[in-house]
Amino acid sequence: MKKVTLVILLLGALNFAQAQQKANTVTFTKYTEAMNAKMQKADQAKDRKQVLELMTTWLREYDRQEAAEQKHFKSYLSNIYYNLACYQALESQQELAVTNFQKAVEAGYVNYAHSLKDSDLDPLRQDKRFKTALAQMRLKGDYGYILKTAGDYRPKAYPALPSFTYQTASAPELVTFRKKFNLDSISGNGDEISRIKNLLYWVHNLIRHDGNSNNPASRNAVDLINVCQKENRGLNCRMLATILKDAYQAEGFTARMVTCMPKDTADFDCHVINVVWSKTLNKWLWMDPTNNAYVSDNKGNLLSIQEVRERLIRKRPLVLNADANWNNKQKQTKENYLDSYMSKNLYWLQCSVKSEWDLESRKENQSPVEYINLYPGEYSTIGSLPKKANRSQVIYAAGDPAMFWSKP
Repeated sequence: MKKVTLVILLLGALNFAQAQQKANTVTFTKYTEAMNAKMQKADQAKDRKQVLELMTTWLREYDRQEAAEQKHFKSYLSNIYYNLACYQALESQQELAVTNFQKAVEAGYVNYAHSLKDSDLDPLRQDKRFKTALAQMRLKGDYGYILKTAGDYRPKAYPALPSFTYQTASAPELVTFRKKFNLDSISGNGDEISRIKNLLYWVHNLIRHDGNSNNPASRNAVDLINVCQKENRGLNCRMLATILKDAYQAEGFTARMVTCMPKDTADFDCHVINVVWSKTLNKWLWMDPTNNAYVSDNKGNLLSIQEVRERLIRKRPLVLNADANWNNKQKQTKENYLDSYMSKNLYWLQCSVKSEWDLESRKENQSPVEYINLYPGEYSTIGSLPKKANRSQVIYAAGDPAMFWSKP
């Protein structure tokens, strides 16, 4: 069974017209917190009947909420249905258990790997409805399978694209950044790889990750660091990658931010990391400031994003650095970080054409930012068009990994 945990809801700033909805959300959140605590207590006491009663009561209350309200709790709903199925299976209520497992899948439960090994579900595994629901879950939750069946890249599928460009360390803002934060000392006097890692460690330890934080208007390393120190706040993965990109380029490296995206367009959980060009290894290296992470093969050779993706597909050995972690609180594992989270988020990739200071800052009369999306197979998020543009962005479709990962 998957332990019941309360979904943390984002109750961001709402306008006056939304005030009642916010009040309702707060009320139901408090109710859910209280019910969750009772479920945990009953579970610890091994009182299955009490847990089942509490879950059923919560579901009745959920059904009374407005549709907009229910949307906030959809993830929690899927977990309730999953756990309900587990408890009912243990209580030999097979028909009800299968029905609620189906409802869990319909509500968006996608933890396929856990569902395969969860012994609570063993009484259901020969049921045809259960098998069908599990197969449906696989299409969205078996990330290795999804990645493997993505299809080959199509180098000739799209017209010529703009070339990637990079800011040099002599740019005035990078010089100021380097001196202000003593980046020469931070990167150290060691070899290239040690300097690359030292800058990764510095960003990871300097600012905590907060995936729920709002992005400041000014998005360059100096202003991002300053606002975090002033407000004692964290940053999301994109802003942490912005700082590391600026730090690398201030120290003379060539670097990019890479947005790693899932196949499911309804899944808004993506991840942003960095790549930095290694002259000694003649390739891009994976560096993730959020998780203090880089990846090697079983011989200790550092890997690129493309190499990691290919190894995940082919199930070849991958090694995550031993000190990979989240906020110096939670150790990252290869199974969770690579086999699950990044397998999901390496379906397609996006990089900005330019890699420079203030690229994504919000300014008046700013030109649209150009991005290139690398898609596998026939997949695309911009339809059949090779290019999509609006006031703030120009997005190009690409199918050629050699171009996308071209040497700077």
